[in-house]
Amino acid sequence: MKEQPTNHTGGPSLEQRFRQYLSAFDSKKKDFSKVEHLFDALFHKDFFETTNNSQQQQTVSREQTKTMHAMYFAMGTRATLIHYRRIGLHTIDISYHLFNDQVDVLVRHLSSRMQNSIVRTQQVSCRKVALDDDGKQSFTIDETECSAFSYMKARFSVEY
Repeated sequence: MKEQPTNHTGGPSLEQRFRQYLSAFDSKKKDFSKVEHLFDALFHKDFFETTNNSQQQQTVSREQTKTMHAMYFAMGTRATLIHYRRIGLHTIDISYHLFNDQVDVLVRHLSSRMQNSIVRTQQVSCRKVALDDDGKQSFTIDETECSAFSYMKARFSVEY
């Protein structure tokens, strides 16, 4: 049996916990209480996310993130990891695809880690593909700031 990599404290690595949490988005509708322990193990108690929408920054708290994820689980959302890359001592570049009958989103963000959990996320890009009433993709794409400039700005503004 292949030994799983661990962090310095002997538990699963941050990447393993992220993959485990994302795999819980398996298109089966579920109550968040069934996966809340995975959320709590992944996201630091001081977690927050920063997004850029129409040249404005918006901060999303841990509780707001938890509420949004609970909604996604209730909707039977499926998640697919596109990439997970460490790009610095405390920074991870993560991209994933979330989709269900009502939502289709491609997200890319930079995450700061602290004490082997995610403490901050800076959204680099988010593409929301609009779905019509039949669940079919239309051609409307709502995209937040997504450029090399925003990527570098986000990467170098991540606090450690």
